[in-house]
This record gives sequence, structure tokens and C-alpha cells, in this order.
Amino acid sequence: WGAFYLLTSSATSKNKTVAKTAMLGSNINEGEKVALYLTDQNKPLSLTGTTKIVGNCYLPQSGVKRAYIEGKSFTGNQLINGIKQNSNKTLPRINEELIQKNYNNFSVNNLTADSIIDYELLIEQDSIINSFQNKTLVIYSSWPITLENKTIEGNIMILSDQQITVKSTAAITDVVLYAKGITIQKDTEGSMQLFARDSIIVEENCQLHYPSVLALIGKGNAPVVRKIMVGRDVNIKGVVFLYNENYERKNQSLLSVAEGTIITGQVYSSELLELKGEVDGGVFCRSILLKTPSSVYENHLMDAVINREQLSDYFVGIPLTEETAHQRIIKWLN
Repeated sequence: WGAFYLLTSSATSKNKTVAKTAMLGSNINEGEKVALYLTDQNKPLSLTGTTKIVGNCYLPQSGVKRAYIEGKSFTGNQLINGIKQNSNKTLPRINEELIQKNYNNFSVNNLTADSIIDYELLIEQDSIINSFQNKTLVIYSSWPITLENKTIEGNIMILSDQQITVKSTAAITDVVLYAKGITIQKDTEGSMQLFARDSIIVEENCQLHYPSVLALIGKGNAPVVRKIMVGRDVNIKGVVFLYNENYERKNQSLLSVAEGTIITGQVYSSELLELKGEVDGGVFCRSILLKTPSSVYENHLMDAVINREQLSDYFVGIPLTEETAHQRIIKWLN
């Protein structure tokens, strides 16, 4: 179910059947607790300002150092509050099943035809609710979709060949969205999984409750820079990941997290990460980017926080890499 699994158990006695469905994820606390995995591109990690990193780190062989930029120097007592080890030139291998299963869902031709409903037929409804005991309801449009003034909940997939926009008047729970681009407008609140091919934009002051997922899956060459842009003062509990199959140095994909934003869980970028907010959990990325009004810096963090110790032992994430396989129940579903 998106980045997670569904497990249904049923019991039958005479003419009565009772069933219960659970959402399963990966127990990322079962193995090593990594705060930061930064691949070795022959550049050290440089820290400045009030940057704080707590937890074990895999860093380039050239290590970590203090930096003085934009009139700021590093103010902490320790550069890394944890064990440092050398990273490889590549990230741990991505979970191909997770990528391929969800990439297939971008095409309506790969879905069961008898469960697909045209979005135009539901546009006047105030609520769309479907139990996980029923067949998945697939809402599809070849045109852009705007979700507003609606309660959408349960075993529902929403698919657009173009763009999906979620407004703050939409109440969405447990639903999975697939589109070329997805925009979550400011002040939106809900629990949802977002899968896009080119871009995801989360505007300021959004609250995406656990277990939410923001996932960009890019394959083939893109005419635009693929990106996930998370605005200011956003709170996300779950997983944010960007995976681009074809690396292009001049057209690198970007995962950007703005000031005041807190992500609790997992953050993964197969290419660039710009982190100006806080991650309470683990970060995996190829390289780090810092843009300031005066310049662009490689592998620099300024006033950012990565704190693996802040992530609860009960947090259940997704199997992003092949090394994470221990499953645990996240929640029971209606």
C-alpha cells in the first residue's frame, strides 16, 4: 500500500466472517541507528552556525570540519555527537521492489479496470470513504485534479496523468496519490502518501501526520530538475525520499527542506539534499547543497539539526534499502 504493506487476517465460523487489516512497515530500529550517511565524493562535510548532529555517521574519508561562511562560524562543542565511520562512494542499495511497484502505479493501464472511477463522477461528493475490507477504489483523471472541500479516507488511490493539488479544505487519511507533480497548499493537514515523477511541493505550515510519505521516483531523462520542495514551518511524521534512476551531474535532482520545518522519520535523497530545518531520525544522501543569498556551497550544513536519538524506538518506517526488512504493525485499518 504505497510504501507500506497490508496484511489481512480473516476467520470464518458457519456463515459469519470477521476480517481485520493492518498496515505494516519496516522496523528501522532493529539494525544500526544511523543519523547521517553522506557518500564519499572526495569532499569533507563542513558545519557552521548552530548545526547539531547526534548519532552515528558515515562520512567521506576527508571527514568533517568547521566552516566560516555568511559571517557565521560553528558554535557547538562537538562536530559530531556519535561514532564516525567512512562512507562508500554510493548509498546503500535501494529497495527495487518498493521503487518498481509504485512506479508501475503511475500508469492507469497497470491497475484493475473494474475498480477505476473517473474523478469527474465524484467531484460533487463531500466525502469519499472506502473500507480496507473492500476492493481498492482507484480515482483517475487524465487531467489535473484539485482536491478541496472533501473528506477522502481509506482504501483509495488517486491518480492523475498530470498534476494533483491538495487544498487545506481537503481532509485526507490513509489515501495514496500518484501524479507527475503534486502540490500540497499551505495550512493543509492530513495523513497521506504522495508519489510523483517530477515534483512535490509542500507549502508552508502544513501538518502531515504519521505515517505520511513523500516520494519522488524518477526514471529516464527529465526535461526539468526533479525536486521535492518542503516549505517553512512544515511538520512531517513519516518518510521523505527522492530516487532518481539516471544521475546527470548538470541536472541533479534536489530534496530541499526549509527553515523551521521538522521531519520525524527517514530522509533519503539519491542526489542532492538541501537541509535548513531539522530531521529527528536518519538522513541518507549523495551530497549536500547549501544555497545562500551570496553563494552556493557543497557539503555544507548551516543551522541544521539531525538528531537520531530523538526518533522513538517505536517508530516504524519503510524498507528503503535492502538491508531493512524487519516488519512491524503501524496501525489497524478500518
